[in-house]
Amino acid sequence: MMKNHTLSQIEQVISQLSTAIVLLDGAGNSLIPNDDIRYSLPPLPRQGTVIFRDGRLFERCLCSRDLILMTPLPDSAQVRDALQLCDAMIGAMISADSLQGDMNTAWQRLLEGGLSQAEISASADEYHIPQELPRCVLVLHMVQVQALSAREILEDIIPRNAHDALISMDRHTAVLVRAVDGAEDDLEEVQEFAKALEETVVGETALNVTCGIGDFFIRLTDAHRSYHQAKKALEVGNRFSPDSHVHLYRNMLFERFLSDLSPEKARQYYSLLFNAETERLFTAEMLETIDMFFRKDLNLSDTARQLYIHRNTLVYRLDKVQRLVGLDLRNFDDAVTFKLLYEMRKCEGNVPDEGA
Repeated sequence: MMKNHTLSQIEQVISQLSTAIVLLDGAGNSLIPNDDIRYSLPPLPRQGTVIFRDGRLFERCLCSRDLILMTPLPDSAQVRDALQLCDAMIGAMISADSLQGDMNTAWQRLLEGGLSQAEISASADEYHIPQELPRCVLVLHMVQVQALSAREILEDIIPRNAHDALISMDRHTAVLVRAVDGAEDDLEEVQEFAKALEETVVGETALNVTCGIGDFFIRLTDAHRSYHQAKKALEVGNRFSPDSHVHLYRNMLFERFLSDLSPEKARQYYSLLFNAETERLFTAEMLETIDMFFRKDLNLSDTARQLYIHRNTLVYRLDKVQRLVGLDLRNFDDAVTFKLLYEMRKCEGNVPDEGA
């Protein structure tokens, strides 16, 4: 079955021809234009066969037996030449689409770690992929893709250079292998690029995209490592920072550490602080206060100002936590302990958000 973006490209070519041409499938259904009309076909036994019937000229395409060109114009050498030219252009686009599909499959296997060193070298030679070039992997996930795949949606949105590759992993997931200059700071630039891309996708399609970014690599054989890092960043980021749409693997040590805990172990530690005895203490208001206190780097005045409460009210709430559970959140070590235990509620999604 022809891909949607290839059909769209063929439609653009046909629309620019001076000869009116309709593209049909093997059953006579109109593909271009897509108007749900089915034409009665004359016998066209061989590819390249041209027959004039009922005021229409039909040609079974040389590029594909399952495609037929039709024009409502009288039979003439000029019209036949136009059909043959259109056939040749469609064949070139289908061949390019097939090559892209083969290259996509090779990239998929490479990223998933399914190619040997020899196979990687062979694929690199066949598809002209540099084997040594600073790159990093971005995994792009879209939930609502509607009729198109994530790659098809992103293909015309993402600016790419000659060494970038956009790969379809599944209907909802695309991977961008992006060439970088090779410096560690480039990952921060890639993060900013991903944020700008996310805004562009929302603006142009009204769809959301989330992105995980792996570390940079030079050798093509290490591409799978960056890919799995990007996948991990996306998975962990969606769990621990669902309000953010771009997640950089290198900056997620704390979250990656927590994600490696088993749900049972996380629940065990979480319940040391959040249980039936502390349920009345850790109300939504108290947790909001503590969260803001952490976001303001344990600064009492900034926190009180942000929450629109008196500084003494904030001190009273923190004193209450210290009195009942023994943790002074104004102390860095105690604050880290609280933060660590509190975030364990997100491990595998099996720990409740608030008191057990």
